[in-house]
Amino acid sequence: MPSEASDQQKLMLSMASGSQAAFGLIYDHLSVPTFAICNHHLKTPAAVDEAMHGLWLYVWQNAAMLSGLDGSPWSIIIRTAEHHAEYHAKTERLARETDISLPG
Repeated sequence: MPSEASDQQKLMLSMASGSQAAFGLIYDHLSVPTFAICNHHLKTPAAVDEAMHGLWLYVWQNAAMLSGLDGSPWSIIIRTAEHHAEYHAKTERLARETDISLPG
């Protein structure tokens, strides 16, 4: 798996062009650390699964934008996972505090 930022950038741009193979390589490399981040912030396995699905859908749909940000693509995806998990955790907490049932 590419560790150089330029190789990571090439994969991101390939994914932005619709390459499922590039997405698969990136996912294979980063799914464990992004899962750990989501698992750290969220209370239930279902919430972790939902956050992971949302995160990787976001990465797929926004690969071109993400590849244009400063930093290595891997660090950008990790930071995105952190923000995504924190958002889901806040949403869960607010739902519990206001006794609102979330769909799913």
